[in-house]
Amino acid sequence: MAGTNDFSTSCQAGGRRGGRMLAQGLAVAVLGVLAACGGDGAVAPPDDPLQPYREQVVDWQPCDPEVMGGDSIAYQTFKDRLTCATIRVPLDYSNTSRGDAVVAVTRVAAGEPSQRQGAILINPGGPGGDGLTMSLMLASLWSGADASTTAGQLLPTIVQRYDMIGFSPRGVGASSRLYCATNGALQPERHSSDRSEANIAAMLFNAHALADACLRNPLAKYVNTDNTVRDMDLIRELLGDAKFNYYGISYGTWLGAWYASLFPERVGRMVLDSSMDVTGPIDVNLVWQPMSMQRVLDSFIPKYARAYPGLYNLGTDPAAIAAVFRGLPEPMRVAFDRVLSLHSVLNLTRRVERGVQLIAAAKGMHGLIEEDSDRAQDPNALNDALMEYTFSDDFGQDIEIRGLAQAMVEPYFEALEPAPGPISLRNSDSVFHSVVCNDTPVSNTDTQYWVGLGNEMAASYPYSGGSVTRHLCLDWGGPSVVKPPLSQAARAGQILMLQSEFDALTATEGALRSFEQLPQAHLVTVTNHYTHGLVGESIPCVDEMIGRYFLDGVVAGRSSVCEGPPLPEPTSDKANRMAKMSAPQGRGRARARSLAGQVG
Repeated sequence: MAGTNDFSTSCQAGGRRGGRMLAQGLAVAVLGVLAACGGDGAVAPPDDPLQPYREQVVDWQPCDPEVMGGDSIAYQTFKDRLTCATIRVPLDYSNTSRGDAVVAVTRVAAGEPSQRQGAILINPGGPGGDGLTMSLMLASLWSGADASTTAGQLLPTIVQRYDMIGFSPRGVGASSRLYCATNGALQPERHSSDRSEANIAAMLFNAHALADACLRNPLAKYVNTDNTVRDMDLIRELLGDAKFNYYGISYGTWLGAWYASLFPERVGRMVLDSSMDVTGPIDVNLVWQPMSMQRVLDSFIPKYARAYPGLYNLGTDPAAIAAVFRGLPEPMRVAFDRVLSLHSVLNLTRRVERGVQLIAAAKGMHGLIEEDSDRAQDPNALNDALMEYTFSDDFGQDIEIRGLAQAMVEPYFEALEPAPGPISLRNSDSVFHSVVCNDTPVSNTDTQYWVGLGNEMAASYPYSGGSVTRHLCLDWGGPSVVKPPLSQAARAGQILMLQSEFDALTATEGALRSFEQLPQAHLVTVTNHYTHGLVGESIPCVDEMIGRYFLDGVVAGRSSVCEGPPLPEPTSDKANRMAKMSAPQGRGRARARSLAGQVG
């Protein structure tokens, strides 16, 4: 396979030297060849090839304030308990002679060492998410819980009795980094709902080119869930803990289920927040996701909009509101997606109003383009028209919606004539695709199957359904590891699962499939909610269960329901009325609204 070579560890000194090289930013260090250290007096390899890693001394040091947010209240609160370290891990646990990688770790030490119950390792998801600062973030979140509630009394106690552990998974962040790039160029590609022969050909070409770029990096085949899980277990051992406690979000649930399947006897308390479908191939989740995202766009957001028809000028028919996006041409869909993602609308229920505002912005902008075709060719003319257009009779809403429309102008014109780009993936995306392709075989190896599925899903789920055609794993050559049987996880201790009813990124349907095959799990469903990652939502019912579980191991039966918090009220109009009184009239008034909409 292109770019894959065996790297051999030499003697102990070589391993330490390679580790320093990795810490300075090298993805993979050539640690020498065994023969170079051979001859008379050579040290025989240990019976346990992992012994050098298990016996390494972890050098905990004060963390770099710039990396950990030194000006934040969280850092100032916990800086005396916060330390950082880098540990050596085998590049390949099945063959340690291939060399080393490094994994960066942070720790917020338990506030009451005499009451310490262990450590909680935290993963924020991905694959490709960097969890280095999660120790500090979760310690701060739980310590700051409302003390007047039961949850607010339990959560701070967790931080007193557990070390909070964050880490950069291999391939990401401060650990050995993976990048996928070559000197070639990607073909111009339009929105995935463009199912023309030319666009599908570009999608397939680009998927092949990016897969090839990853495979040229020697680190790529070793960035997978199995190795990351073993890195996590090594962290547990180096901390001196017999049991592994864990909080995993999104892809972190795939990691957690893999750990429980591989080391069930070592599982202590494990929370799986916003669960993937862990029952089969990982790429099944790439098919679930477009459906669950479209559901929020077609159902959840329109239902919110119809309650306030006077604010958004979208009417009271949810089907008509949902039809706004479905009626957009592909370039506007690209622009819509860019702004929607920027505001994390599909990640957080509390951003539901922003989603409604964006639909109103798209509706107005699309109407202006259809009204005068010259505006589709001239960004200045389109901007001028947006400044004069009334998006809402409410002054403050008008400002916000216009700002979103203006934010779509640049990506809209870029999408009209997409340009070729470099064959390059950012660090997080490099890790994402490597993990997905390394972990399990593809669900179907026929390229035309994914083209056909993309055609079907683009029609049903136009926001992103067609993207399934762009499947890098078809050109990967198969997984580099074997997924352990999920049935093994039944031997682990009780697991707490948390899921929003309408989670847009990890579909509840997939989470339920996982739940069915984890007989010792307790599932908490938060109704009328779609937030992805419930740990930061401060829902008392959920937080109380988290607190009791980590402190006492308590879960209540097989499943339970928590009512989601009330949806946010529309933006208050108090400030809007004040702004209206002081704003200029006419074209200048529109300009003032436009500038105000760009702030923040």
